[in-house]
Amino acid sequence: MEDEIREVLQKEFAVPENVEAAKEQAFRQIRQGVHLDSLSKKQVPVPAGRKTGKSRRIYKAMGSVAAAAAVFSAVCIVNPTWAKEIPLIGNVFEKLGNSLGFSGDYSEYAKPVKEEAAAEGTAGETTGTEETGQEPEEGDTAYSKTADGVTVTLSEIYCNDAALYLSLLVESEEPIPDTRMYDEDEKVPYIKLEDTCLNLSYNSNILLTNAYMDGQMVDENTYAGILRVDMQDITYNEEGLAEYYKDLNDFLAEQGLPAGKLESGEISGEEAAAMLGIEELTDEQIASIGGPDYAEYAQPLEVPETFTAELSIGEIVGLRPEETTTIPEIPQELIEEYEQAMADKGLDPDNYESFTEEEMEIEHQLYTEMWKKYAQMYPEVNEIDSEYEYWKYTGGWDFSFQVEKDHTKTQTKELNLLDEEGCGIRSITRTPFEVTMDVYDPAARYCAVALDADGEPMPGPRFGGYADVMAIQDRDVSRMYVYLCDYNEYMDEIKGYYYSDDYEEKKKTRTFKEYLDERAIMHAEVVFDEGK
Repeated sequence: MEDEIREVLQKEFAVPENVEAAKEQAFRQIRQGVHLDSLSKKQVPVPAGRKTGKSRRIYKAMGSVAAAAAVFSAVCIVNPTWAKEIPLIGNVFEKLGNSLGFSGDYSEYAKPVKEEAAAEGTAGETTGTEETGQEPEEGDTAYSKTADGVTVTLSEIYCNDAALYLSLLVESEEPIPDTRMYDEDEKVPYIKLEDTCLNLSYNSNILLTNAYMDGQMVDENTYAGILRVDMQDITYNEEGLAEYYKDLNDFLAEQGLPAGKLESGEISGEEAAAMLGIEELTDEQIASIGGPDYAEYAQPLEVPETFTAELSIGEIVGLRPEETTTIPEIPQELIEEYEQAMADKGLDPDNYESFTEEEMEIEHQLYTEMWKKYAQMYPEVNEIDSEYEYWKYTGGWDFSFQVEKDHTKTQTKELNLLDEEGCGIRSITRTPFEVTMDVYDPAARYCAVALDADGEPMPGPRFGGYADVMAIQDRDVSRMYVYLCDYNEYMDEIKGYYYSDDYEEKKKTRTFKEYLDERAIMHAEVVFDEGK
């Protein structure tokens, strides 16, 4: 269990916001042959120009990602270069730091857990059924737990003003199944935690869904990874929002709009807005007529300087290499039925880019009918983390530990790039490994953009995350340029200037920064104090 790690290619991965979006992406991938060739002997030919709509933000991984992750392929290989003189336990951050999406030297900040620092009553002792709800296995300690032949060890902890970082070592008695890689050249496997809950002394029952770890295979039986939990996830005011929706339903009922009628669709959102005398049924407009104010209920919780955390890991899940997945083929008769139905409508899938909106809707309906028949034949295909595509360890690895926030080198600069309603970018915060913009934009009207000191866009999280969180990596962020842009304008026009094939030529006369200076609604230059 010793070694050094390869450096990992930085690359954003936006995960669908919900299951419907993931399913729609699966449709596109199967049509385009991006998924497995084994899905059908004869792929349904649909061009890449299909309209899919816009996603307002990049969100934390949620919902089914089987389809989304399938566009990447590689096989898990043993890393032969881990050998070093220091042990892995207690030094995972040092081993992995420069290869992480949020890369850097963590050795100055991360603190190894020690058995004597365990929660009261568990220090240096095996953990019994009273604490974990399951029989301990021989060798279990406060920070090392074994279930079904798989040992998980909590190695180190680091918490700054942007995120909580935990290093975990996974050791299996049997070789860990081959796992698809984030990138073919850089061996970062798709391994995540599911059925996992984080209970904090100030905020309980935080369910971690699609919690991808960032790490490396040490050898065929060992994986070392970092779990990053964004501060926005551990300050989410669940109780406040539950109270808001209760008060909202009470308010609407007083106005003659029982929640049940809205939820069932008996009364549409447009009809409800008309009954209330407002233009749209939004949180802001409901508050303007005396309803509860969402902003008051949704205020993020304040994180104490020191707090207790309990991590309960239910499943460790890995995405199988593309060539080893076992997704059943779409029966040829279903494909032929789809093709015949398209022909009966006078539609040729090869001409999809020229379809009218009505023709696109017809094609979508016909394809959906084919997919439903296929899913009825193989219902497991629709399951999240289907065994066709994923391997899984199911156990119960529970840890309790103390966390102390580290404010070292954290700086916040007020920006106040706000419109008349107070929406926009309120501030920007730099920690040793990330830059976070505090964006208030409930109507999703804007795009917040940050450039480094060289005028280059900042990279986002590796495995998906919040659009306002960026990885510093090796960028110069002593000076940054921050922009507030109209969402549609940025996505449809401004963004394309930088990502165009001829940008290298265009920037000789006008750089992306200069282009943003002209097009942004508001912008500001931020200078951070070095040495702090």
